[in-house]
Amino acid sequence: MRKWVKSISIVLILFGVLLIYLKDVYYPSLPIDSVSKSEVINKVHKSDGNIVKIAEEDSYQWYISEMKQGKAYENLKSFMEEKGWFFKEQLGSGFVFQNEQGEIMVSSEMWTRKFVIFHFPKGI
Repeated sequence: MRKWVKSISIVLILFGVLLIYLKDVYYPSLPIDSVSKSEVINKVHKSDGNIVKIAEEDSYQWYISEMKQGKAYENLKSFMEEKGWFFKEQLGSGFVFQNEQGEIMVSSEMWTRKFVIFHFPKGI
């Protein structure tokens, strides 16, 4: 009987460790299909920037930023300002930016407690 308990305990511990290291299981699903969860996390950790491009899919560009007490939204505003777009207003999870060409909406989505995903129209 002790052997079974010990064997089951070892299997459960190994399974727990495996879940932690397999980011594709550990993190929630992504709103895009062209990259895996582990690729996204690796891009974030390898990047020096505050906002990181993770994919282009359909007619959108997808970026991610670490939340860090709301800094993700400030990172978005700074990033857009560098590209010539100026913050106008926030409408729920969307951010409206404008320049002389007009207005665009950048949508945000909390992916985890630590990360926010943004999707922009292509060509920004």
